[in-house]
Amino acid sequence: MRIDVKARRIEVSAQEFATFRPGPGAGAGGSPWRAEAGRQWHETMRKQAEAEGADWTFEQPITCEIVVLGWTVVIAGRTDQWREAGAKIHIREIKTVSVSLPRRPEFLHGRYPHHFLQLGVYCHAARLRPGAGEIIGELVFVDPTDGSKQTMALPDTAEADLLQQAETLAAHAENRRASHARLLNLPDRIPFKEPRPEWLQACADLDQATMESPIRLMVAPTGFGKTSAALRHGLSLLRSGRAGRLLYLTGKGTGQIQVLAELRRLAKPGELRALVLRPRSEHEIDGLSDDPEEIRRNWARAAIDPQALLADGAELRRIRELGRIAGVPPWDITKAMLGHAEVVICDYNYVFSPRNRSALETVPGWNDSDTVLIVDEAHNLPERAAECLSIRDEAQTAADFAFTLSACKAPAPWCTTMQAWADFLHRLPKADALSPDDRVEAMALAEKMSLLGTAFPIDTDTLPEEARSGVWNAALWSQRLEAADLGWLLWSPKPGLLNLDCLSAAKATGERLGAFAHALLMTATPGPRGALATECGLDPDTLTRVDALAPWRQEAYTVAIDGRVDTRLKTRDSHANRTANSLLKLSEEGAVAAFFPSYRYAESIVTEIQRLKPHAPVALQPRGLGPEGTARFVEEALDRNTILCLILGGSLGEGVDMLGGRIRSAVVVGPALPEVNALQEARRKMHVQDGAEDAFALAYVRPGMRKVNQALGRLVRAPGHTARVLLHCRRFADETYKALLSTEYGDPEVLTDDEDFQRWTARS
Repeated sequence: MRIDVKARRIEVSAQEFATFRPGPGAGAGGSPWRAEAGRQWHETMRKQAEAEGADWTFEQPITCEIVVLGWTVVIAGRTDQWREAGAKIHIREIKTVSVSLPRRPEFLHGRYPHHFLQLGVYCHAARLRPGAGEIIGELVFVDPTDGSKQTMALPDTAEADLLQQAETLAAHAENRRASHARLLNLPDRIPFKEPRPEWLQACADLDQATMESPIRLMVAPTGFGKTSAALRHGLSLLRSGRAGRLLYLTGKGTGQIQVLAELRRLAKPGELRALVLRPRSEHEIDGLSDDPEEIRRNWARAAIDPQALLADGAELRRIRELGRIAGVPPWDITKAMLGHAEVVICDYNYVFSPRNRSALETVPGWNDSDTVLIVDEAHNLPERAAECLSIRDEAQTAADFAFTLSACKAPAPWCTTMQAWADFLHRLPKADALSPDDRVEAMALAEKMSLLGTAFPIDTDTLPEEARSGVWNAALWSQRLEAADLGWLLWSPKPGLLNLDCLSAAKATGERLGAFAHALLMTATPGPRGALATECGLDPDTLTRVDALAPWRQEAYTVAIDGRVDTRLKTRDSHANRTANSLLKLSEEGAVAAFFPSYRYAESIVTEIQRLKPHAPVALQPRGLGPEGTARFVEEALDRNTILCLILGGSLGEGVDMLGGRIRSAVVVGPALPEVNALQEARRKMHVQDGAEDAFALAYVRPGMRKVNQALGRLVRAPGHTARVLLHCRRFADETYKALLSTEYGDPEVLTDDEDFQRWTARS
């Protein structure tokens, strides 16, 4: 769909026009096999029509215009079957359905109004042809499970239904026009009372960069204010009319809340409609009906107004409560709100996951080419994009899926095939690569699964949400396994678990970024120049980079490398006493943040500290903290001048901004290198094949050092903040590691013995 607000013109396909819904069910997507089943039955019906010898033509292009409410709606499509006999025109549309046939006509009218609307478009266009006479329209419903058919004529209300749908679409376009008009008048606010000169300069540089490239990279240190700078830049693009929506990606729920708070310093709810899109699983409420007609009745009875909800803040808690009272799935409410939101804040997977991206792409009127994309923490994007393409399945999950299918009375071939898949997974041993026999069996079963939906269609609306995911994954395995040798790893990390992991998603990532009107990547840790661009499938020479200066950070850190210890797995236990004593010594002057590469390592040092000093105030970051729990943990720990034992790459190591200016000393207990496993080794070998000079550094050292830089960057967030940092492992002195430290840490001295350590603590 393309909406030209200046010309008041809407260009839309016949299918988009027919399926457009601003209320419940907005943006609903079909099952993975619906298109393939439909294609096969279209071909069957085509052969039958050809056998009639009645001069049928197929895929007849057709266009018409409808002027309504001051808008011109231009609809284009292709009819399935078309026959002319003089002035008489006969049009057939073939639609596969997931219900048994025959059915009462009123049931089919109520369940599939969009099919009748699509046929109505074609018949309306035919009537506008010069010399057109009688127009006959027929819908042929097909149940692909047994081939039964039911033919229905176009109802007498077709023209009125068509006009009503055109008015509904025009009303939506008018809302978009009003949205654009409101965006043109957005105030240009500064979110700070006294913005720093370097922040203002970065904003000016970002605006200038729009003239150079549609894809840009902003490199700014943690605490610089890059979120507000990026949002202000995005809003300027909306204000100038160069885009109609802003999509902000950030990986952590705490980060999404912070982004919304930052946005509200730039634009108030009445000026800008924003929505935080949380996962569908967080919307689910047990016991609600999934019948489309009942949901529409409940929606109308409750008078749900998506625009009013957006204006009030659109909190998920309120949406869930409204859905529970009204009897409407909260996800339907959120999807309807998305059609009116000018800013959407969500996770990476809504753009880079082939499955989850449909949540946005099926929103009525959504258009990537009219959207500004902002990617926060872009250094995580290559890994997250690869995860979005990867798939995995476990024996117990597959067995539960097979049981659910049986309980829901799914077609027998589904039940037997999925049970065979579960049995296959159950037999899998732990392996860095599947054996040839297991690989062949996996591909054979995956091919069977890929054919199930077409040969034995299943109504996913009757399945629980977890089972719907199983249906989707069954369709993916065959597609992915065909490419398993080209940048993929098929392996079993543990018995009964099958992983198909993407080694590099660079090409797919670059293509997705290029689909948007503007894309801005943001990071504090880009790595070597050009590296992040390459990992994201972009040309470093054409990517416009904006480097934000923060002179107040250059002398804020006092950094030393502790060459007394070796924190590698095989030697760390022998240095545990020295590590614990070092933390106790530094804690004499205030709170210490100790960053560890793993929970297990952190727990061993906490035990050693308590052995040396039983009453020492030491706190280990709990697992699974939510935003409120994280804040409470940090505040309580800092109040006691605690040794905070944190995990590199965790929420407190990368995603929380509560440590700046409050930590006297920080210790990084070894670089957080990824675990040596089949996946990382496959990536290392991939770098070797690509001709990299140091494949080990690319696969292991660079990701580990990025976590180090991220953690340390959060200790200095404003002028006047300082931090004393001890890099507690002799590996940091190795040039491979040292070269990846952020330049603001200077050239750290190396402490070779206890006397050096005592002098450094006394001096710094």
